[in-house]
Amino acid sequence: MARKQKGKKGKKTKSAGRFGVRYGRKIRRAIVSIEERTRAAHTCPSCEQPSVRRIGTGIWQCRKCGYTFTGGTYIPHTAPGISAKRTVSRILERSPELTVEREAKSGGD
Repeated sequence: MARKQKGKKGKKTKSAGRFGVRYGRKIRRAIVSIEERTRAAHTCPSCEQPSVRRIGTGIWQCRKCGYTFTGGTYIPHTAPGISAKRTVSRILERSPELTVEREAKSGGD
């Protein structure tokens, strides 16, 4: 009688291999992509070190400097947040009176 060869497990399924055959292929693939993005190295906005970890839903903390901040559920910086930050920096860059007011406020502290 021929023996079945045991194939490698985990190459395709990655972290969703724990679900076995349950829940369907599309859902398991979506989970894999979310978990890979969540567990990837993220840089701290304070110290610029790639040591940010997720400590809760939308709560992120840098292990190096201890800086805690809010962000997206699965990644620390969401696409709308990045877009808003870029827009604010453009507005501040184009209008010199806002920049002067901002410098005056920070200089008075």
